[in-house]
Amino acid sequence: MSPPGTRSSRRGRLATSCADLITLARPRLLPFVLALPLLGFGWAHWDHALPATGVDRLPWLLAAWTALHAGTLWLNAALDRDEGPVLLGASVAPPRGVVGVGGLALGVAVVLGARAAAGVGVIAAVSAALAVAYSWPGRPDRAWKGHPVLGPLVNVVGYGVLSPWAGWWLADVTAGPRTVAVEGVVMAGVAGCYLAAQAWQGAEDRARGYRTLVAVAGPAATLRGVRLCLGVAFALAVGLACIGWLPRALLLALAPGWWAVDAHVRAWARRGSGGGPGDAVQLARRIGWTTVAVVVVATGVYVRDSLRGGPVAGLATEGGQPPPAAVRAPPARPGHASGGLHGAAPCLCWSGLAWTLSAHTVEHR
Repeated sequence: MSPPGTRSSRRGRLATSCADLITLARPRLLPFVLALPLLGFGWAHWDHALPATGVDRLPWLLAAWTALHAGTLWLNAALDRDEGPVLLGASVAPPRGVVGVGGLALGVAVVLGARAAAGVGVIAAVSAALAVAYSWPGRPDRAWKGHPVLGPLVNVVGYGVLSPWAGWWLADVTAGPRTVAVEGVVMAGVAGCYLAAQAWQGAEDRARGYRTLVAVAGPAATLRGVRLCLGVAFALAVGLACIGWLPRALLLALAPGWWAVDAHVRAWARRGSGGGPGDAVQLARRIGWTTVAVVVVATGVYVRDSLRGGPVAGLATEGGQPPPAAVRAPPARPGHASGGLHGAAPCLCWSGLAWTLSAHTVEHR
């Protein structure tokens, strides 16, 4: 039997390791991650003007993406071993066994995703495989994170495609051209945010031997990439509103949001040093408030159309509606239009608010 002092020391080390794992999982970043499947879930409801569908399976999806987020960051911590500023987190030494715990979390994510839906389980498995390739435990020379193309590709596919798709899957609807176009908006936005998150890390990336954009071309080129990607995202969204695939009233939120986001990136670039995590947080705040404004305007349009007794949400736009065979919403009645708001608005609002409020709680050292 171990002496009491030894047992106490073991408990202390275990508690420290658990605390370090929580820190390395960056809880303040989690709402950003969960906002993406919620965005896909809410969009599917809005696009088809659905009543709430698949809500009972949504907690399993969110639990899966929580485990996926933790496992991904634990593997990344084993690779990077950060010592400088960390976005929405703090730099601590990874505890022993972090790779094994990370792999276990990814496995749990797949099981939880499959509990939500078989398709979600497959999406979680692909996302887990991308997480392993991105950090490649034990072989930093093979990690896709340091590759100038594969690193961004993993993030755009994992966060910009697979995460929203997982939420979309629960609604059990088909995707039309409008959904593909909106997916382009999300992908461009994720690409811009990914580049923004590395803009101040050039020295660290070069020291690790990475060939990321900031390590190879410097912060000025990286921030030009940020501005380009986010500009494409906003331009696509504005274009969809102009042609009537999205409510034209959304221009009231998109136009000032685009200006605010672009103005911040231009000011960030003028400093020339790449800035720090605070610059990325300020960017996230502006994107978050723009998302909230878009949801508020869209909700107002929904209420107006509902009171008029006509089609609502994605069925009320001038173009881009899903084919009639794909629409499962009940027919609208005067004063009681179909229930798309019930499924879409809470998820979309949560996504925007989570994005924004998380950015206000940044902590780094």
